[in-house]
Amino acid sequence: MHSKRIAVYTILAGIGMSLLFVGHKVVLTNRIQLNQADWRGTILVQPDEIKCQGDYFQFTGADANKHHLQVSGYLKSAAEKKRLEKINRPIQLAVNGQLQTIDQPGNLNQFNYRTYCYSKGITNLLGKTTIIGWQEYKATNPLTWVLNWLHILRNNMRKYCEQLPKLMKTYALSLLIGFKDEEFSEDMEGVTTLGLLHLFSLSGLHVFYFCWLLRRLFLRMYITKETTSLLLLLLLPAFLVIGGGSGSLFRSIMMAELGMLGTKLGRQRVQLNVWSVTLLVNLMFDPYVILSMGGQLSYLLSFLLIFIGNYSSFKRAWVLNIASLPIILFHTYQWHLLTSFANFLIIPIFSNFVMPLVILSAATYWFIPQLTKVLNLGLSLFHYLVTALSHVPGQIVFGKLSLEFTVILLVVSLGWIAFPRLKKYFTFTLITCYLGGFIWIHFPLHGEVTFVDVGQGDSIMIRTPFNRSVTVIDTGGKVGFLKPDWAQGPPKRHLPPVLNYLHSLGIARINTLCLSHQDADHVGDSGVLLSKMTVEQVVIPKGMENSRGFQSKVQPFLGRAKVTPVLAGQKIKNLPLEIVHPFVAGKGENHDSLTLWGKLGSDTFIFSGDLDQAGEKDIIATYPNLQATIAKLGHHGSKTASAEEYLKQIHVKIGVISAGKNNHYGHPNPETLATLKKLDIQSLSTIEEGMISYRFTNRGFTNWRFVRRNYEKDPIH
Repeated sequence: MHSKRIAVYTILAGIGMSLLFVGHKVVLTNRIQLNQADWRGTILVQPDEIKCQGDYFQFTGADANKHHLQVSGYLKSAAEKKRLEKINRPIQLAVNGQLQTIDQPGNLNQFNYRTYCYSKGITNLLGKTTIIGWQEYKATNPLTWVLNWLHILRNNMRKYCEQLPKLMKTYALSLLIGFKDEEFSEDMEGVTTLGLLHLFSLSGLHVFYFCWLLRRLFLRMYITKETTSLLLLLLLPAFLVIGGGSGSLFRSIMMAELGMLGTKLGRQRVQLNVWSVTLLVNLMFDPYVILSMGGQLSYLLSFLLIFIGNYSSFKRAWVLNIASLPIILFHTYQWHLLTSFANFLIIPIFSNFVMPLVILSAATYWFIPQLTKVLNLGLSLFHYLVTALSHVPGQIVFGKLSLEFTVILLVVSLGWIAFPRLKKYFTFTLITCYLGGFIWIHFPLHGEVTFVDVGQGDSIMIRTPFNRSVTVIDTGGKVGFLKPDWAQGPPKRHLPPVLNYLHSLGIARINTLCLSHQDADHVGDSGVLLSKMTVEQVVIPKGMENSRGFQSKVQPFLGRAKVTPVLAGQKIKNLPLEIVHPFVAGKGENHDSLTLWGKLGSDTFIFSGDLDQAGEKDIIATYPNLQATIAKLGHHGSKTASAEEYLKQIHVKIGVISAGKNNHYGHPNPETLATLKKLDIQSLSTIEEGMISYRFTNRGFTNWRFVRRNYEKDPIH
């Protein structure tokens, strides 16, 4: 009877949660507004939401209809920047800008920014925003006043922490108020490599310290334990706001609240029940929490700790790493061999040394700044240890696991933990699954030519079946503009989309990196790619090695990569393409673009960088019998390229255009599109199709795959 009752309750709870999820999606969908080129209105903004980096600003706010928007734009003057940075109260900003829906990611396996925004309740983007004016927002009820006060406190804490020494500032911002900026990503590269990033997500450890400090404080004030527990019940939700409101922090605070409430009411504290109720409540407020890596790891590891709390610290760290590995590989595609050891070594140091050190430094800096400088030396030593460990060889680029395979690995891992008597069978199954998955990912039966969506730029990845050779043509990159000092923010940590895609395919080595010419939108990200991956050789048009663009964007990052300047007709080992341009040494400019031709699958391809029409005519004059059914059209579809006689003579059937959505150059040009239509050439553009992939096998099978941003049912077609 008891089992039947539990089953009924479980079914009812499942139905209720399903209806809640559907209702949440309907409400969110109804709040999505259509694109508007000239949107005007007022946005309510909390002071801790405003971020300024150089002349670029960004914040999240709610409009008059309580629709949450992600707002961004560029400031016009240093005075305007100072006024925005001085805001320390909730305000209503009068703005106008371009209202946009949030697109799906343009590349396969790319971070889904839309899902992230939806998890925050953000339904639209407001870009190219101009601030017209503002006025202070007055709270209309006590609860709003309390929330506003907490946001003001968080903003003041942020500004206070920003005065600390650089490394201490980064640690204090992330550990005390959950604030991560560009410097965090740069400083914490070693932490990310070793899989220790969870230490910097406000969670159980931080809640423990928060409660411990308050208990000590109240004890000094001679407040009873019962009153202290009651005060903590009231103050913990405040820490949720001050800490940034992440899913892991919500879980920790909710479990702490339920645990104390159970004690207060004289009921037995059952940890599993507390965990279950916490998960249900969290899903009610944020159904997307279970889709994020942070949410998945937070609930999985806290669930396991309920059952393995009596394990030794080493065994506990090992078990938690085994269980979390499938989720980590599903989201990040890579894992370091020292991750388990690093967690075992670093976590005690972090909890017993780093956390108290950061808290003490932040608490005393205002009256003993000299102490902070001394403490910063200790923190630097810890940071050096983590960075040194991250540089030890052992990073395994595993590749993207399918959802189904991830679930299988997770179930087997939990079985390995739950049934110690059958451990050897689960161990064998686990090793077999990982080995089989690794071979399947790293030795694919098909090859592919993939035009990566890098916005306004070019990046193409070519791999042959079984990954016998991997070639990348250009890397994409952002075009920089000269700005005054006040408008120059810290350098942004930009990882090229092609790097993420290569890692998702399990690729850690590039045989040949071909750089068509020196423009930033083609080679701007080459430095990151060279520093993050092993590259055997770099092929460039002859003469480009002397250009300023090559010497600043490529040469400092070459490492052991061999540079080969080439001319048409030159043969390159491990390059499955032939060089058909340039014919003479140049300066690495558009008309000198490296142009490659080859047969891949049952089709022939030509990749021409930003080559102009004069260069195209030189190619067909030198190679009158050259044919290419698929052409990467030169210069992003500009009218300076894609000459009619060129496309006609080489018998192009499909023209691929790599260009950015709403780019400033008007690419692709109407004249080019008219030429394609006249010659009956099918046009494929990364603007419309996102990532474009041509897959082939040695037996002649071919197919196309697109990753479209605006398809709601299935982004992959």
